[in-house]
Amino acid sequence: MENQPYAVFDYSELPLVQGKMTGAEANDANFAAYLEEINSISMKAERYISILDMTKASYLAAKYRIMQGKYLEENNERIQKQAIAIIFIAPSFLHRTLLKGVFFIKPYPSPVFIVSSKEEAQKKAQELLEEEQTKLNI
Repeated sequence: MENQPYAVFDYSELPLVQGKMTGAEANDANFAAYLEEINSISMKAERYISILDMTKASYLAAKYRIMQGKYLEENNERIQKQAIAIIFIAPSFLHRTLLKGVFFIKPYPSPVFIVSSKEEAQKKAQELLEEEQTKLNI
């Protein structure tokens, strides 16, 4: 189980980036690979929307929360420029509430949407892509 990725990503629908937590517990190797993967998104698309399915997310130890916080600080400007938004799928009310609390305390560099299903995420992503296209056409 130690070699299982923390999350997997699908780029087949760029500018939509689909990510899915695997349920694997974070460790030094898989969390470093996760951060490298999210860092590489900017090389795959000039502007993008991330949809991150948190359904199988497991508890994230403080060490890894700090690493993610540092990553976001170091990449804040790039994320603001390139990320149209990030959409979190969290089916559980508790999980959605916790995510809202996290982003209230530590705002994310791009707009954040927290939804309860993949269908809601796809609908919101489509709305955001249409808004982005409208901006580009002005």
